[in-house]
Amino acid sequence: MRIAIPTLFVTAVAALAQPAPNTLTKQEKAAGWILLFDGKSLAGWHPEGAAEWMAENGAITTKPGPYGWLRSDGQFGDYQLKLEFRACENCNSGVFLRSATTGEPHKTGYELQIWTGNEKYPTGSLVNHATAHAKFKGDVWNEYDVTLRGDHFVIKLNGEKVLDIHDSKSKSGHIGLQSNKDKIEFRNLKLRRL
Repeated sequence: MRIAIPTLFVTAVAALAQPAPNTLTKQEKAAGWILLFDGKSLAGWHPEGAAEWMAENGAITTKPGPYGWLRSDGQFGDYQLKLEFRACENCNSGVFLRSATTGEPHKTGYELQIWTGNEKYPTGSLVNHATAHAKFKGDVWNEYDVTLRGDHFVIKLNGEKVLDIHDSKSKSGHIGLQSNKDKIEFRNLKLRRL
């Protein structure tokens, strides 16, 4: 005899199985993962440019307005980075990888695109380096999983591999979050050195 389990119950159990945002599981800690955002403050981050960054409702966010980027205090070379972002479907933002402390971060390092409006380098692309053909979901949390090992880049968006390339321009640098006139939110920033 089959017993029907209400969908609401299954959804509730699945939600309980997910770790709370901005935390590490025991398994992640044992594997060497570190949190880059504590869910409450901008500790470990430094603003560049005129954008107003804040920690709000468990996310790093910015007010719509002037351009700027928020860079990690630390620099990293080979690593796996996981993060979640939420933005409107046509919002323009990005994640900087291996960028220098000074200069334009997308030129000194790489910009991992978050923007459906750029036909040449849409979401999932490394701007001016490699084109992916991916789209993110507007107004919900999306996940990037980025692995950088030497000159090898593997980018996954919401669990699907969207880019696998080799490029040797920058070997180490800051991780950065871009504010480009639209509201953007980031959370669950986790890194594991390789």
